[in-house]
Amino acid sequence: MVRRIAAVVFVLSAFTALAPAADAADSWSVCSIAGSVTPTPGVSYAPQAGAWELKGSMDCTSSSPSHGEVTGKGTGMVGCIGGQSTGILTVTWGEDKTSTMKVEFGDFTYGTGGHGIVDGGEFKDARVMLGWGREAAGAEMRCATGGVRRYQFAGGIGIG
Repeated sequence: MVRRIAAVVFVLSAFTALAPAADAADSWSVCSIAGSVTPTPGVSYAPQAGAWELKGSMDCTSSSPSHGEVTGKGTGMVGCIGGQSTGILTVTWGEDKTSTMKVEFGDFTYGTGGHGIVDGGEFKDARVMLGWGREAAGAEMRCATGGVRRYQFAGGIGIG
C-alpha cells in the first residue's frame, strides 16, 4: 500500500513538474486519464518484447473539448519493473473531433510516463506529456509468475 501511494505521488509530482507555466494556460489542456491496458503476451517481472492495447477516458480542464475516449496500441519492451515502448493513441473528443498522438512510453515499477506529439486532428502539432500509476495491489506476485494479462491505470495527460 505504501509503495502504491508513493508511486502515485511520484507520478503526480513528475506531472506537476512538467506542467506548463501559468501564462501558458490558454494553450494547454490538462486532463485526468483512467482505463485499462492489455499487454501481449502479458507483463512479467523483467521487460520482454511485446505489444499492448489501451482503452480509457479523459476529463479535461478546458471547456472544449472537456471529455474524450482514448484508445491506443503500441509495441516495445514491456514489464513490471521497467520497459519502453512506442504507440499511437487516438482520442475521440465528440462533435466529430479526434486527436492522434505518437507517444514514447517508459515503464518504471508502478508507473508509466511518456511524451510525444499530436500527429493529426484536434491540437495538431501540440506536445503531449503523460504519467499514470498502474498495476494495483498484489501485482508483485502476479508479475513474479508472469500473470499480469490486464491492468488498470489512472493519472494525467497534458496537451499543448
